[in-house]
Amino acid sequence: MKKFLLKTAIYFSTCFIITSVILIYFGGYVDFFYTKFTTPKAKSMIIGGSRSMQGLQPQILDKELENIGLDLPFFNYSFTVSQAPIGSHYNKSIFKKLDPNTKNGVFIISITPWMLANEMPKDGGEEIFREADQPPHNMINVSMNPNYEYFLKNLSYFHFKGIFRQNSKMHKDGWLEQRYFPEDNATFLSWKKTQKDMLLRFVDDYQISQKRLKSLEELLISLKNHGKVFIVRTPIDNDFLEIENTFFTDFDLYIGDLCKKYDANYFNFNNGTSKENFKTYDGHHLDKNGSKYFSKIVCDSIKSVLKS
Repeated sequence: MKKFLLKTAIYFSTCFIITSVILIYFGGYVDFFYTKFTTPKAKSMIIGGSRSMQGLQPQILDKELENIGLDLPFFNYSFTVSQAPIGSHYNKSIFKKLDPNTKNGVFIISITPWMLANEMPKDGGEEIFREADQPPHNMINVSMNPNYEYFLKNLSYFHFKGIFRQNSKMHKDGWLEQRYFPEDNATFLSWKKTQKDMLLRFVDDYQISQKRLKSLEELLISLKNHGKVFIVRTPIDNDFLEIENTFFTDFDLYIGDLCKKYDANYFNFNNGTSKENFKTYDGHHLDKNGSKYFSKIVCDSIKSVLKS
């Protein structure tokens, strides 16, 4: 019996050590979200979906906005439209991650019509919030390293082949760096078609949620207690923009009026802005260079407001 218990203890200890090593040294490669839950509470934040998760780089924001009295550094707490549409679940997680002592932070909310939409209820039933059982909402502790809670609750998100392929990396500041892009136009068009088909399904199956609109207002009100709020619409290819504007016709007008109401600022980078430097790799996600340029342009817009 003692030998059995000893062997069992050795086995579980070995598994624990191996798991810890993987999480500490390779967590950014094996999961798109894990690293977000291993870092300290944030002072300034990027909030949004996959467009901002890849399109806004905290290290650039920190460099461009340093020495002007802001509470830094930035942390990119963006996920995807599946995990983190605007809503009460995301709002709650944002304030778990935010340092409550922050008074002069900067909060960039990257918004899309899809983040304010929900699947149409069937037979007049209640809205189903698709994100409820997913990260970050199923997490109690969002600042622990290594984070075994995440490992136990969200093992299905891990792709251990990423340790060897390293096609993408989640940085410790929350920015997702994609390293694999289409090598020819045919591949680009194929990737773009996949993304466009997804958005067209959204058009057929989703509708704007009044509950999500209200949650966006609540988020603006709460964040203003901790600093300045900026809502950003990231640059996307024109055919994608047409789909979104058809789905939510008055989107820009609505967001603009909301910002006026709550003394926030709205930057729409699809409105009269040259897109030649905003290269996407699939129609609506910026590549690495496009992300770098976009981050600097956003900083210029923020600085122009702060100096006025």
